[in-house]
Amino acid sequence: MKRTEPEPGFAQAYRLFIVTRIVFWLVLGPILFVIEMAANTSLPATQVSDMDLVNRFSLPNVLPVLLVDVGLLVLLLWNRASERLGAWFVPVTLAIGLLPLLVGYYWWPAENPLQTPFVMFFFVMVVLIAWEYGYRYVLAYVVGLSVYQVAVSSWPAQVPWTVPTGWLVLQGAMMLLVGYVTATLVSVQREQRAALAEAYQRQAAINERLQRSAAIQEELAISRERNRLARELHDTLAHSLSAVTVQLEAARSLWATQPEKARRMLDQADETVRTGLTEARRAMQSLRASPLDDLGLVLAVRELAETAAQRSGAELELDMPEQLSGRLSPVVEQGAYRIVQETLENVVRHAEARTIRVRLEQTREQLSLSVEDDGQGIDGAGAPLSEEDVRQRLGIRGMRERAMMIGGRLDISSQAGRGTTVRLTVPL
Repeated sequence: MKRTEPEPGFAQAYRLFIVTRIVFWLVLGPILFVIEMAANTSLPATQVSDMDLVNRFSLPNVLPVLLVDVGLLVLLLWNRASERLGAWFVPVTLAIGLLPLLVGYYWWPAENPLQTPFVMFFFVMVVLIAWEYGYRYVLAYVVGLSVYQVAVSSWPAQVPWTVPTGWLVLQGAMMLLVGYVTATLVSVQREQRAALAEAYQRQAAINERLQRSAAIQEELAISRERNRLARELHDTLAHSLSAVTVQLEAARSLWATQPEKARRMLDQADETVRTGLTEARRAMQSLRASPLDDLGLVLAVRELAETAAQRSGAELELDMPEQLSGRLSPVVEQGAYRIVQETLENVVRHAEARTIRVRLEQTREQLSLSVEDDGQGIDGAGAPLSEEDVRQRLGIRGMRERAMMIGGRLDISSQAGRGTTVRLTVPL
């Protein structure tokens, strides 16, 4: 009795069995008894009288076992019975349920025990015992029941039959077979439940790790967006405000001696403020917008390129398909879009390019996206960027991190006076 809770479904099946027995005591038992008595019109002289047999199955005599079954049903219906009795719940209820069957078997008169419903009730008890305890307890139950049946049949003037040995052997064999099948099925069910519980625990652990990983990735994404926003604000508001401060200081110093020049300084400050405000609004709009959801990657990149060319006054060359052959994963689309956005922003602010070329190509093996300009380049040595340059210049480190997150590769090359090429390759 190690387990404190019965097997799933045991209590429900046991309750149904007890309800069936109560109906038997009240209705089916008396009816079957009358039928049996009508079929046996002449009884041997050694047996008790008909009236004595009838009295044995009258309601006053049946009432004690009926009350036992009713009490057992109440106990099984009590939700806290299993909690209160603990490991004793199943053995106590099984013992109480077996008592009325033993008494009824003693009372019931028939020429052959096979004709009595008690045999079927005993088989149900075999199933319940095997369901909860296993095959060893079934063996003990079958042996004990056989001994009881032999003892009852040997008492003179108590029951009108003698249990045949062959019947006892057949009954025991059938009960052992039923118990073995039931115990095997329940054992398989327990193993399956244990495997499911273990799989559920593994899945819960995996889900927890995935949630932690997702939280970390979200924090990293937020950190990268904050850094990008900081660069956006630094290159727009900070530069504009710094320029305005210098212009206002110059206008103040020239106001008394050179008022015309001071007014020109104020006009320049006004233009600088308006330009910075426009850039700040554009940066805020790009943060709020979701062009990938609305347009898809091709149209979103096209819109970025057209906007960058318009802002920088450069000529735009586009080499892009009308649409991709298949929808990429949102992670890949978002990463590629942000890399192109960062690249074009660098071109607008630093390259002083006359021409911008944007190419997008998709094959079955990979997605290729490149941005080229003919501006002043990044490094002055005329050689491809070193790792140190990559880590330090113009947010390129963040771009490479984005490429790694989507399983891609970012190649950057630049020569002084001959422009810069940024190429993203993502295996599909």
